Amino acid sequence: MSVPYHRLPRVDAAWRWWRPLVALAVFLGFYLLSQVLIAIAYLVPIGVQRGPEGLEDLLAKLSEGALDPTDPLVLSMSLVSLVVLLPAIMLSTKVARLGPYGLLSSIRLRVRWGWLGWCLLPLLVLGIAMFLLQSWGMFAFDGGLHWNTAAIGQSTVSVQTLTVTILLVVLLVPFQAAAEEYVFRGFLMQTIGSWIPVRVVSTVVAVGVSTVLFAVLHVPNGYNIWGILDVGSFGLVAAVIVLRTGGLEATVLQHALNNIMIFVLQAPGWSEIDLSGEGSQGSPGGFLVTLASSLLYWGLVELVAHWRRLDRRFPGQEAPRFRGPVPPWAGGRRWLRPGGPGWSGAPALGHGSVTSGDPAREPVPVGAGAGAGAGASAATPVEKSGGVGPRP
Repeated sequence: MSVPYHRLPRVDAAWRWWRPLVALAVFLGFYLLSQVLIAIAYLVPIGVQRGPEGLEDLLAKLSEGALDPTDPLVLSMSLVSLVVLLPAIMLSTKVARLGPYGLLSSIRLRVRWGWLGWCLLPLLVLGIAMFLLQSWGMFAFDGGLHWNTAAIGQSTVSVQTLTVTILLVVLLVPFQAAAEEYVFRGFLMQTIGSWIPVRVVSTVVAVGVSTVLFAVLHVPNGYNIWGILDVGSFGLVAAVIVLRTGGLEATVLQHALNNIMIFVLQAPGWSEIDLSGEGSQGSPGGFLVTLASSLLYWGLVELVAHWRRLDRRFPGQEAPRFRGPVPPWAGGRRWLRPGGPGWSGAPALGHGSVTSGDPAREPVPVGAGAGAGAGASAATPVEKSGGVGPRP
């Protein structure tokens, strides 16, 4: 037996249907508090230096284009307000006792750094393809390679502003992308998946809900129908990649690359490119490019995962639904560790110890509580390659 990524919370015997709601409440409280603190940190200094006019100008810019890459101050405030989603959702998961901090990361209950590194191969191919597509028409070749100013106009920002913007994008966007992945493809899919008992139904509903909500929450950005379909197709393929790979590593990289590419190419503020026009908010061509690039990346990730023999599921079983208090032997991290005995190895009544699945650890004494299962089975060690490669 094995457990797919979106049903990981049910591996823990302490899981209850209401725990995700507690996590959501903690998450919203943490997020709202962080937004107040961020607003104070930005608005107070600006109010002191520029007065009421400066505050009004900043608020107007935020309402017109919160992610305007030509204004480092507005862009940084918007990105920081999204970056805080990452610690907020991880802390909320821990506080609500849904599992360890790494529950949302992968079926290994942590970031699989080895697998993350291998995902750079398909990311490189995707990056080259995206750059060629998104920068098409921005270069001219007559008399040597140079910007096609006849089509895109002149840059409207200074070199200093452009440098600051690119630094902000490179430093903050990966965390902003990770935050959105952990919320939508992580917490939301695991919550929906753990609520519905039937695995097939839970998979379809988890993917569908996360995709629709991800697209709907981009409506305030002013996207038209093609823009919403663009975002929705990205979210749909990303959700499938998460389920197919058993973790968020591949989609965090894809999301970060996508956003970095967009911000960097728009940062110069070309005079003949309207960042707020109808075409910039979505087009049939943009939708098709996003869908094609997402499918390309998924295919490349599948090839690398097959080549590296990636562990895609948690090697254990879902916990039985205990009535009343959870037995002493059902608690502890040893039941949540990939490669451990899992629930098929729950000790029989009176059995004195179980192994943790880690040859470096001593057997853990178990109380004489109620047992579940026919007896403790021999545990299989886990290889240490970061989730890539076969288990012994």
